[in-house]
Amino acid sequence: MGIWELAGGFILVVISSTIAGALGFGGGIVTIPFLVLINPDFVPVPIVLMTPVFTGLVAFRERKWVDLSVLKWVSVGFVPAMAVGSFTLIAASSRALGVLISLLLLAAIGMQLARPQLKHATSTFLVGGALGGFMANTVGIPTIGLALAMSNFEGPTFRSTLNTCTTGLTLISIVVLASTNQIDRTALITAGVLVFAAAVGFLLSGPIRHFVD
Repeated sequence: MGIWELAGGFILVVISSTIAGALGFGGGIVTIPFLVLINPDFVPVPIVLMTPVFTGLVAFRERKWVDLSVLKWVSVGFVPAMAVGSFTLIAASSRALGVLISLLLLAAIGMQLARPQLKHATSTFLVGGALGGFMANTVGIPTIGLALAMSNFEGPTFRSTLNTCTTGLTLISIVVLASTNQIDRTALITAGVLVFAAAVGFLLSGPIRHFVD
């Protein structure tokens, strides 16, 4: 990956991390389509490697509001769907994977715009976890399904719970990617650049988040 591509990715991730740090999620929807245009290799592995660092920072900052009662059911939906997503990543051709990524991104944007009000129920967390698990290892956005499942939470509780769940579950995604030989040296270097960008965005989001609670 070239230096200018990395620079473009850095800027985009700073923007997305600022948005996600303030709102709790949503930055990936804005930037991942552009990252794919710059270089498809940004997705999903470098994004997945970067994600638990950023979400861990947000979860720690908002830790006193976390609601861990939802983690069990989200995990039950997330883990098997993540396995299906990983198989899809391995089995699909580059062309088919590109089409799938485009369709999933369009679906994610549609869900974000629709913002359906879902009940605080076990089935909601199961479905949200399953959607997040599949999207985690295909497009690098595990938060969409999880965010929909937690859409009734208040601002700080939403940010804390969503990012705590995302941190733990994305670490599982990384183990799966590593076990299937999807992580190479280029992905690690790219992820290092994105981690630095995410840290900058996290710092910028600090004062902004109080305006959106």
